[in-house]
Amino acid sequence: MSSKGNNRHMNRFAASNYLKVERKLSKYIAKPNAGRFTSKNTIALVTLLKEKMHVAADTREARLLLKKGNVRINGKAVRDERYPVGFGDVVSFSDGESYRIDVAKHGYISPVESDAKAGNARLLKVIGKYVGSGNRMMIRLYDGTTISGKNDIMVNDSVSVQDGAVKSVVKFSKGAKCYVIKGKHASESGVIKAVTEGTATRSPTVEIDSGKGTFQTLLENIMVTGE
Repeated sequence: MSSKGNNRHMNRFAASNYLKVERKLSKYIAKPNAGRFTSKNTIALVTLLKEKMHVAADTREARLLLKKGNVRINGKAVRDERYPVGFGDVVSFSDGESYRIDVAKHGYISPVESDAKAGNARLLKVIGKYVGSGNRMMIRLYDGTTISGKNDIMVNDSVSVQDGAVKSVVKFSKGAKCYVIKGKHASESGVIKAVTEGTATRSPTVEIDSGKGTFQTLLENIMVTGE
């Protein structure tokens, strides 16, 4: 009987464009674990270290870094080479270097050096909410995590999260500053000028003024960053 899943690797040619990895370097590439982000918007930690950040020459070196606990994701040491990493994550090393996972043009993953003094504070989009046990309001974030929050936090708002708690909220509204995190206009920013409600057959869209002109993109593609 053939295997139907749980493979620890995938064919490079089948890998998401989000990774922007060399397709002919080898036949296979590490497959990220499920649970954080979507499969199209995440990269395995071992691949990030080798092919995007170039801090390890090969898988052996990457595994050694992880085994020693020299790599931290959002402030926590990670030893799983297939740990899924995506937009908004903070990757730091024992030598003090720190990088924030951003997106470049066309949505490609792009580690950007950040100020280590900022710690593991992150701005994340709220993609869902529900009432949990004890009548607590729980919010689901873009990176797949769920944390408690206040009732006035709505879907499409953004929250600043540090050490697993909400520190501040950026409300989604017309006139708010936003950043495009995926899609054709990924990495562009601007001000929300208009919001078009979705229908049964069409997803909601937003019109954004970038300062150099206006463009439209899906509401799910943006994250508000300020007011």
